[in-house]
Amino acid sequence: MRKLVRTVLLSGCLLLAGCGFHLREQAEVPDALKRVRLEIADPGSLLYRDLPGALQRAGASVQEQAGSDVATLRIPVSTLGSEALSVGATARVREYTMRYRVELEAVDAAGTVILPRQVIELSRDYTFDETQALGVAAQEDELRKQLQRDMVQAILRRLEALGRAAG
Repeated sequence: MRKLVRTVLLSGCLLLAGCGFHLREQAEVPDALKRVRLEIADPGSLLYRDLPGALQRAGASVQEQAGSDVATLRIPVSTLGSEALSVGATARVREYTMRYRVELEAVDAAGTVILPRQVIELSRDYTFDETQALGVAAQEDELRKQLQRDMVQAILRRLEALGRAAG
């Protein structure tokens, strides 16, 4: 029995290795953004709170002031909201979609646009059950937090792709 289990585990590992699967590593920002200043439209958002730390883990030094050797990452638009997706027979909303839309652009230290303004949009759908109103509020709050975390990662991946394209 043990030999069968070992064989199955070994086969699984070999299959994963053979197909090119590997765990996603921490994103790394391009050299042009190693010293960066953030301009975020909504200073009250979790994005404003979480993005600087994520950039530092990705190899950037986040600066408070502009300087001759400091790039700028601008996020002029950051909106998060929910919309009705479907209405039930009682004319009440049954499903919602939560959308998070961010526009970003990056300018290097010389003032050259290295990432033209781009849009990243994430969305999640959820069902409203009026008998579980408190649970839905907690679910909506958790979805907001998940979207904020996912948006930070999406921004880092976009910046990492910029570095791969330049290199």
